[in-house]
Amino acid sequence: MIQVDVNKCLGCFACSNICPNQFITREEEEGKRRTVRWSKCKEECDICVEFCPAKALTLIPYSDSTPEVMEVSFDLVPCEVCKKGFATEPLLKRIRETVPSNLQTDSTGRSWVGICPFCRRELEAEMASKQVVQSRRK
Repeated sequence: MIQVDVNKCLGCFACSNICPNQFITREEEEGKRRTVRWSKCKEECDICVEFCPAKALTLIPYSDSTPEVMEVSFDLVPCEVCKKGFATEPLLKRIRETVPSNLQTDSTGRSWVGICPFCRRELEAEMASKQVVQSRRK
């Protein structure tokens, strides 16, 4: 069965995405909180352990004394543009620590780490459109 180190968990949902038996579930309160739940399983499968980017999961022997469900919840960090929650602080911290700083900015020099994917797409599309228009004016 799976043991979770809640101090290492990023709240990224990698484990729930990969669990073939759906023993790991997730819930997101729109723009506010993200919760991951690990149900007690008797499976010998360790694919979630392998795929966890934070190495927060370990496979341990099954025990009746272990709680039926373990869970961890995270507040979501608001996007710098639209102010809607989109990512957990541990996940953003991990990105800031692992992605080289020169890759954490777009072509205008703006940091993309604190911007949600929807706003990033809008900002990039707007910037690309302006570049096309400017190149056609020449």
